[in-house]
Amino acid sequence: SAGFQEAVVSTQSTGTMFRCTVLFVLLVSAVGAASKYRDNIPEPTRKWKYDATLDHFTYSPESAETFVLRVFEYDTHWKQNKSGPLFVYTGNEGPLESFYENTGFMFDIAPQFNALIVFIEHRYYGESIPWGSSEAAFTPDGLRYLSSIQATADFADVIKHYKETYNIEQVVSFGGSYGGMLTAWMRLRYPQLVDVALAASAPLPMMAKTAKPKQAFFQIVTSDFGAVNTRCPEVTRNGFTKLYETVKSAGFQEAVTSTFKLCKPFNMTQFDHLVGWVRNSMLMMAMVDYPYPAEFFGDLPAWPVTAACNIMLDEMDESGDEMKALAAAAGLFYNGTSGTKKCFDIYEDFIECADITGCGTGPAAVAWDWQCCTEFQLATPSNNVTDMFPPLQWDPKIVGKYCSEKYGVTPDPVRASLNYWSADFRAASNIIFSNGHLDPWHAG
Repeated sequence: SAGFQEAVVSTQSTGTMFRCTVLFVLLVSAVGAASKYRDNIPEPTRKWKYDATLDHFTYSPESAETFVLRVFEYDTHWKQNKSGPLFVYTGNEGPLESFYENTGFMFDIAPQFNALIVFIEHRYYGESIPWGSSEAAFTPDGLRYLSSIQATADFADVIKHYKETYNIEQVVSFGGSYGGMLTAWMRLRYPQLVDVALAASAPLPMMAKTAKPKQAFFQIVTSDFGAVNTRCPEVTRNGFTKLYETVKSAGFQEAVTSTFKLCKPFNMTQFDHLVGWVRNSMLMMAMVDYPYPAEFFGDLPAWPVTAACNIMLDEMDESGDEMKALAAAAGLFYNGTSGTKKCFDIYEDFIECADITGCGTGPAAVAWDWQCCTEFQLATPSNNVTDMFPPLQWDPKIVGKYCSEKYGVTPDPVRASLNYWSADFRAASNIIFSNGHLDPWHAG
């Protein structure tokens, strides 16, 4: 409308009017936030590397060291008059490309504001590795510089660079999941740099252990599958039950190996890992249940929960075997729509770690594992009563033992909440928390 256009134009006059308009536009546009397909995301107009400080909080010799932090920039809308705001994505636990190529909302609204879009990679992920060496960085000693507080300080430095170099007055930060937590924290810790924060799927109450019920994450995953077809949770639950029963019978090794198409013969030492492999596939598909094909965690079709549920029911109708149906659905996540794998290496596909919902694979899995062994404890148990998964309790003593043996550290259940206000944001301002109804994190 003309009134809306007039409001957008007026944002160039005062920071206060800009902030109010951004809040209005983001809220109105949130319904269509995921409208962009991956192929529609434009290539960055610039990729560059910022010399980031290794340690922002000490005055030791190490604090003078730097490492390269990757930054992707898209300035097509901003360079027309160079008067718009900075839209900055606070990168999370993975390579920067993953977030740049799957965050359409920023590109949707950038033309309305003549915004300069910037994505900043999180330290220890992607190519932003201290000392330029995974061998040096991913050791208990090298990982000591990996924390959310160090990462937000990195983001603050890059934002400050843009504000000073290009005389930018207003900044809006964006982030999803852990990145959503980071973007909210940027507004809390650096309000002089960030005017508005849009935190999507940011499980801050779960991190602060104030989410209720504690089993909400697994309940929502179950509801997502049930929304496709009420048979899917029942088949999943029965499939797990049959797996538990099968391993008690003679000849179980061949039966499990064949059913789950495992590359190596199955034995009971692999049992817990196989259960985790199946559970992880269901959780991850629920977390990336996008209405379009995406490669965020694999080559997945549009609505992967729907696709997995349909695969499960097709197998069930054909064979009548719940365990085969469960295996077929799980295979979608690890084999994708291309289906090029002839068998599954469950230890290559899935890495057990301190995060009960999974850490991914590769170097990023080590980095996230460390963060869950130090500052983040996302305690989300399952009970097989309100959800379709085998009972799994989050035991801080077991996690502490694991972290101590692997890294020589133990989780601190208090520090992150103290640093970031727990889940109490009564004194905060200009933070928009958005969650999709299907998103398992929306309870937290």
